[in-house]
Amino acid sequence: MGFDAERSARIAAMQEIARPVWEATGDTDALQQFLKDNGCHGVEAVFVTMGLLHCDLAEAQRAFFNASCRETERRFHNHAMDLLEGAADHDA
Repeated sequence: MGFDAERSARIAAMQEIARPVWEATGDTDALQQFLKDNGCHGVEAVFVTMGLLHCDLAEAQRAFFNASCRETERRFHNHAMDLLEGAADHDA
C-alpha cells in the first residue's frame, strides 16, 4: 500500500519513537497504548505496528484491534462491517 510522502514520514518517525517501548516490553498492548497516547491512530498505527513487529497486515490489525485501549476503534470497525454486510445482503 502506498502513502504520500508526508504520511510515510510520519509512520517512519513514529516507528523510531515507539521502538524503545516495543523493545523494552515486547507487549502489543503497551505499544498500542503508547501509540494512542502519542496521537498515532488508525492506519498509521497499524503500519507502525507492522514495521516494529516485522509482521503482515493481518497480524498488525489483530494487535491493533485486540488492544484494550483500542476498544472504540474496534467497535467502530465492527459496526461498519455489520453495515456493509447488511447492505450486501440487501443487494443480493
